Amino acid sequence: MGKKTCDEEKEPPKEMLSLLKNKTIFDDITKKELDKKIVGELLARRLIFLCSCGRLVTNCQIASFNVLVNDETGLGKDYTTKNTLIIWGEKIMIYKSRISATALTYWHSAENEPNWTWNGKILYLEDIGEQVLNSDVFKVMCSSGSDATIVKEQEAIDIKINGKPVIITTTASAVPNPELVRRFIIAGLTESKNQTEMIMKRHSEFSERGDVPEYDNNITIALSFLKPKKVKIPYASRIFGKFPQSHPIMRTLYPRFLDFIKASACLHQYQRETDNEGFIIAEGQDYEIARECIETIKSNKYMIPLTINQKKILEIFYKGKDNPVTEQIKGSIVKLHSIFNFLSQPALQTNLGILAKYGIIEVYNTTDSYGRDTLGYILNKKYVNDFETKLPEFKKLFKEKHQESTPENISYIKDTKEENS
Repeated sequence: MGKKTCDEEKEPPKEMLSLLKNKTIFDDITKKELDKKIVGELLARRLIFLCSCGRLVTNCQIASFNVLVNDETGLGKDYTTKNTLIIWGEKIMIYKSRISATALTYWHSAENEPNWTWNGKILYLEDIGEQVLNSDVFKVMCSSGSDATIVKEQEAIDIKINGKPVIITTTASAVPNPELVRRFIIAGLTESKNQTEMIMKRHSEFSERGDVPEYDNNITIALSFLKPKKVKIPYASRIFGKFPQSHPIMRTLYPRFLDFIKASACLHQYQRETDNEGFIIAEGQDYEIARECIETIKSNKYMIPLTINQKKILEIFYKGKDNPVTEQIKGSIVKLHSIFNFLSQPALQTNLGILAKYGIIEVYNTTDSYGRDTLGYILNKKYVNDFETKLPEFKKLFKEKHQESTPENISYIKDTKEENS
């Protein structure tokens, strides 16, 4: 064990320390505690909570934990997201139901609040509009904090905002451009009939008992004792060969997965070893939590985050790729709109263009019904033929013959077997 730093010298009270040393703290919070307010949506709330733990990781990619919860209106994305994040308490989770790009520029500026920093904070922006989502100010804040120059009364003014929060937002209709997708995880909710039935049943139970469920304040207090940490992943070299490497977005997604592991390690920091350099050491449990959460957002072979409408488009294209009766789905925007009629023609064209940039859809030259030149869209053959990647369980990382077991990684295999038993 490494030496404790100054900020670790003050131990949490016994009851809080017991919570933080509980090996099942991630499950206890996401499966049990959050269940008091949220019906179902287990995968979504586990992903959102893990990303919120990213506020504690000091050696990570700056945009790894930004989340865009994208789903149709009325499915409860705002309710689920907010009630996942409030477990941290209002000092850590900063909430806005509406904000403009201009307000983001001035908010908590270093000039007005020199001691304020966004580091370690979670910023939740509810139902963000496309104008803000794709604004230059928001893109900068998502990836590197904010250092903006604006023009006021014909004079250039520099505005600096200290730090970078974990940014989590929701939207029903906004379409993030590919540049923003590299800065965000896109998550969805469950749309099943069973989910609606469960919600209605839970509300009936609350009404019969007169309940207003509240979270255990001891958990919020315990979480406040977690400190920012730097993390080492001793088995990281065994992971990269398991990720698809044919798409450039892996340059963003692979570091994000490693940062997910670090976020779990930071949540479990009272249970992890610390080396002589002050790094806490990630274990097999952290890999498994990260693996589950990365699988949650995987909606396609390239593991690219897609919006709800892009997922629908891909699903329809894919169902028609091997249709023995009708011609494969392809054609101009006008022709395809009769199939993808849940979107307007401009929205369909925008989303097909984005899917083409991802290499999922292929664009080709064709003619319309009047013989005029136009663009056609078809499912990319390369995408169809590529293999789908599934990350192995942690224990399987060490089973390949060419990998030698060392005393260091044997201990991690042992820990994982104990966790799974």
